[in-house]
This record gives sequence, C-alpha cells and structure tokens, in this order.
Amino acid sequence: MTMQFRKGDLRGMIVVSAEAWAKSDRAASANRMRIDHLSMASRRVVARLEAEGDAPKPGWFCLRVMTGCEKAVEKVLSAADVETLVVMTNVSKVVKRGRVRIIASRPVIRGYVLVRCCPVPAAMMGLLQVDDVIDIVGGAIRPYRADADSISRFKKMAAEGKYDPGTVKEHSFELTERVRVTDGPFASFPAIIIAIDDEKALVSVEVDIFGRPTPVHMHLDQIEKM
Repeated sequence: MTMQFRKGDLRGMIVVSAEAWAKSDRAASANRMRIDHLSMASRRVVARLEAEGDAPKPGWFCLRVMTGCEKAVEKVLSAADVETLVVMTNVSKVVKRGRVRIIASRPVIRGYVLVRCCPVPAAMMGLLQVDDVIDIVGGAIRPYRADADSISRFKKMAAEGKYDPGTVKEHSFELTERVRVTDGPFASFPAIIIAIDDEKALVSVEVDIFGRPTPVHMHLDQIEKM
C-alpha cells in the first residue's frame, strides 16, 4: 500500500509507503517514551517523590557504561536534569626521561557513571535506554545503592590528588589475588585482580557485588590486601 502527497507546485509526486510511515511513527513514539521514562530520574521528580514519601528513598546508583563514554553519558543525563557524577583525576604534570608530560584528567573509575535518583522502575528503564549505558550495577529491579558517605570521601580524595598519576606507592599485588576495595562506590566489597598496569598505576578487578562479578577498572590505591 502507498500514499501519495503533492508538495507545493512541484509536478512530481512524493510516494511514501505505509510501512515506512508506520516505522517512523513507532520510532517517534519510542523516543517520547524514552524521554518520559528518563524524566522519572530527574531532580524535579526525585524531589516530588521524596516529598510524597510513596517511592523508595533516593540514593546513588552505578551505571555501567562503555569505557571512554563516561563524560558523554554524563552530558546526556545532565541535559535531562538527572543528577550525575563522574569523579575525575586532576590534570597533572609528569616528568619522564627529562621531559614534562601533561596528563589529561580522566575518570578515576573507568566505565561507570553515578546517578542519584529514586529506584522506581520507570527511572531505571529510562537510564538503561540512554546510549552507551550497558547495565545498572545490581540489576534494574534491585539496583546496588552506593553509600553516600563513601561517595563524598571519594570525591574529596580525588580533588586532593590521591589518584593522580605519580602518586601510587610500591605494591605487592599479584594477578588472581583476592583483595578488598577501599574507596569509591564499591568500598568494602571483595574483588579478584585480573590485570595490573604498573606504569599507569591502574588495576582491573572483578568486584563481587551480591554474588554477581562486576568488572571495574580503578586506581591501585583503591584496593588493599585481605
């Protein structure tokens, strides 16, 4: 089936298939639904739900995102009035072989964006529909709630330069070693080391969150021996 429309004074006809028209309409409806769901995680709705007292209390939740897309996801969420946090290192100068290198600011924990909202189903669905968001730590039904005090300390230590290049001490960690996370949203959880980058002072671990292994890339100073 096709539908024909005249455009202005043009003699030709624009032919649009009913299937294409329906597909475009479905895409527009899906986009409106995505925006509506994401608005449920906005500061405005969080404040309203908190005042009404019917919804779960707001808290900090962890979005797992594509590595390198942390700031892009944060920008999209901020534009939707969602309270977000990506804790960053400071811009640093490192002297190597007599040359000074400027190290750009980067996320302390790569691949994650923190979001403060009420964990209602619509908000979780909206967050999952954002481009480059892979998952919600703990799952959308019972998402892991990060400790607010730990988040505050994490921000403070990052601002003071604890995770900046060149600040790491000598370590004796080994691959497959079982350790404990000390800082950040995953503080106090056990983890297993799966990779160590001595040059950049970074470590990749699998954090055991309620029985679910969660891959996390962080600074070596964020783990300790058990």
